[in-house]
Amino acid sequence: QTIKTCTVKKTALALLLLAATIGGFYAWRSARTLNNQQLIQSLPQARATHVFIDVDGLRKSGLLDLIAGSKSAEDPDYKSFVDQTGLDYRTDLDAVAAAFSEGNTYLALRGRFKWNKLAAYTQSHGGKCASTTCSLPASRSGYFISFLLLRPAVLAMAVANDEHGVNMIGPQAWRKPPHLPSEPVWISVPSFALSEANLASGTHAFLEPLSQAQDVTFAVGAAQKGFQIRLEAVCATPEIAELLTRRLSATTDMLKKMLERDHMTPNPNDLSGVLTAGTFSQRTDHVTGTWPIERGFLESLPGGKVQ
Repeated sequence: QTIKTCTVKKTALALLLLAATIGGFYAWRSARTLNNQQLIQSLPQARATHVFIDVDGLRKSGLLDLIAGSKSAEDPDYKSFVDQTGLDYRTDLDAVAAAFSEGNTYLALRGRFKWNKLAAYTQSHGGKCASTTCSLPASRSGYFISFLLLRPAVLAMAVANDEHGVNMIGPQAWRKPPHLPSEPVWISVPSFALSEANLASGTHAFLEPLSQAQDVTFAVGAAQKGFQIRLEAVCATPEIAELLTRRLSATTDMLKKMLERDHMTPNPNDLSGVLTAGTFSQRTDHVTGTWPIERGFLESLPGGKVQ
């Protein structure tokens, strides 16, 4: 009898240890955050434009305040949102990964979130929360805002025509893993979107040739003097890359001549100065382009003064 009792106790202890180990593993896993690549790979991949912003990096460098403008000039609706949710991108967000696909927007946000306040905000604006997911009508007719906590420090959010669009977001393995530039801000655009984009004629002249590439990424970061936009385009063949390089260079030269014809000088604080300063090069099937950005150009962004 004593032996049986001892065996039962050992078995019970082993089961308790096993349960504690499993529970500890899941607690550890749920407490983990997501790194930059995991954040991007939480988003839908197919036919989507992807954007990444290292908000914490911009904050530490002082660029966030420069780009965002004065806090006192913020929209009253946004101030009200911050007061009710406790979520201010200036202080509470560390990284933003976004995907834009077929009119829907998907976001994976890393930072600090007050779930109770977010849930209360949802319910006070005609929405509802069930378990760990909330949804409410968006300002755009037929669309909904839905969100949930993927991790304590990662908020998934969707603005989509599906009330439960946030369920499209979650850690996953992409068929082709994303290439993450080193710059704090970048955008990866499907080539077909560049030919379909409804943009001003001057900007479209630069972007349309890129529709010949397979992968197109624009990254914004520091340069030796100030800042720059860097283009990286991957083409199917070196011949297509060579043609793309020539077309981009020709478009830049054409813009310079148009300004000269109209007796105008490129202004580094607006788009004319940025676009005419572009340079391009080719290496096998890769095309690289750079556009220097003056500090004055960045300062003009918050007020919508860029021409």
